[in-house]
Amino acid sequence: MHSALPQDGDSRRLDVINRGFSGYNTANARLLIPRIFPSVQDSRVRLMTLFFGANDAVMTHHSQHVPLDQYKENLRFILTHPVIREHGTKIIVLTPPPINEYQLKYFDAAKGFDTPSRTAANTKLYADACRDVAQSLGLPVADIWTAILKSAGWEAGQPLTGSKDVPPNEVLASLLTDGLHFTGGGYKIMYDEVMKTLRAAWPEEAPESLPEVFPPWEIAPK
Repeated sequence: MHSALPQDGDSRRLDVINRGFSGYNTANARLLIPRIFPSVQDSRVRLMTLFFGANDAVMTHHSQHVPLDQYKENLRFILTHPVIREHGTKIIVLTPPPINEYQLKYFDAAKGFDTPSRTAANTKLYADACRDVAQSLGLPVADIWTAILKSAGWEAGQPLTGSKDVPPNEVLASLLTDGLHFTGGGYKIMYDEVMKTLRAAWPEEAPESLPEVFPPWEIAPK
């Protein structure tokens, strides 16, 4: 659903390419950037989203873990990489989403983990860091972490929804399949937040503002 939604909005206007890599963190991603970006002679990357942090934020005893300072440095490295700058690409940075410790205990058990792989409080640190790095570079932020938690009724200053220090939250559970990955409802919130951020930062890049390269089927040449 997460790749289908933007493709639907940009149908016949832009090619939407999904470069998602299951389990990757920013340490992996910084090595990939030169390989997945086309040369400017072949095509132009007009707009991109960057969505890393959920895997970086695993606890230190897991191999996916990236220390917070290194995570921030990796984000800066990726976001300022010469191959991206060469394209003049407009970038929206997505914060990592919140997690639900109540659901994650089953996810962790299925993976054979004896201790929690993630905590709500630690994930918040990475969401905050992501937001800070993007803002320091003058880049718009789609704050997925806040959008998801607000949908679950959380407000800043309250105990952290998703933590076992507070009672379970049914709305948050309905937005995550396993405490980490989105349900359709979670993806819808993410999409809405990205589109809101896009329209605020670059309204000329919103789907409704772009010309169609190919006409609708009703008037397409036959």
